[in-house]
Amino acid sequence: MKTRLRFFIASVLLLGAFSLVLFNSCKNKCGSTTCQNGGTCSSNVCICPTGYSGNACQIGWSDPVIGTYVCKREDCHPAVSGVNSWQSAVTKDATDGGFTVDISDFDNSNITVVATVDSAINGVSKVKVTAATGSGISASGTYANGVMNLTFTTAVGGVGSYTCDMVLTKQ
Repeated sequence: MKTRLRFFIASVLLLGAFSLVLFNSCKNKCGSTTCQNGGTCSSNVCICPTGYSGNACQIGWSDPVIGTYVCKREDCHPAVSGVNSWQSAVTKDATDGGFTVDISDFDNSNITVVATVDSAINGVSKVKVTAATGSGISASGTYANGVMNLTFTTAVGGVGSYTCDMVLTKQ
């Protein structure tokens, strides 16, 4: 009797688990596509949340920007002496992997800044620094074809405030 009861309970639990998996796998279906990253379906088209694009919301706006870069500081006012070439990593930010990135070693200063990446228009994305571990940094620019061009102002490094152009070339 105990064996039959255990078999019956196991069968009910297995059927319930199967039904739950089947229900969850179908609830985000949009025609033949499954909407990802919080996308919702409307008239068999995935409507993507901010930060994602693609027919299934599978592409984060920041995805093309992720990588290792060789950086060059150029055209500073006032002039800045020292090393003007270094390497930085651009990674997805933990708070929002869709459109937020972290740029390490910003301005060759061991500071990581948080930047937003806007959706690409004609292959060009807008990039804007929205937060910095060290205070006094503001930056904005563009990203296209593996090159990020930023104009930034900073008071970091004890040399007073300066404004520079920075070119980050993806490796």
